[in-house]
Amino acid sequence: MDKKAFEKVLKISEEFFGSTIDSEQMPISQESADKLLSIHPDTVVYKFDKEGRPIAWAVVVPTSTRTMDQFLRKEISERELLDKATQEKKFESVYVCSAFVLPEHRKKGYAKELLIEAITKVSESKTLPLYCWIYSDE
Repeated sequence: MDKKAFEKVLKISEEFFGSTIDSEQMPISQESADKLLSIHPDTVVYKFDKEGRPIAWAVVVPTSTRTMDQFLRKEISERELLDKATQEKKFESVYVCSAFVLPEHRKKGYAKELLIEAITKVSESKTLPLYCWIYSDE
């Protein structure tokens, strides 16, 4: 994906999730993207339209079960989860971080498709516990 398209993805994601005003959330930034990709190249996956523009994306984060337990007990924030995952690079559980589909492309199964793809790739098809933070009704 070219730089301009990626910057658009970051802008749209930030507008929806508002990570700059919520210190608990994983920052939506190039730095966070780099951290995710350092763990595994398929932590972020995209769906493109016929013109090659991103229309949907999903983010998953492999973690240790210890980090999963800390997050579920609310001992660490999502932001801290990313830092721990980057340091430990363990594939014992998968944090389902986000799925976003542009409004005009919703209700077509893209979020589910991308999440299954990302989870399958980072878990190498092993059965791992999944966990998430429900952020919105969408």
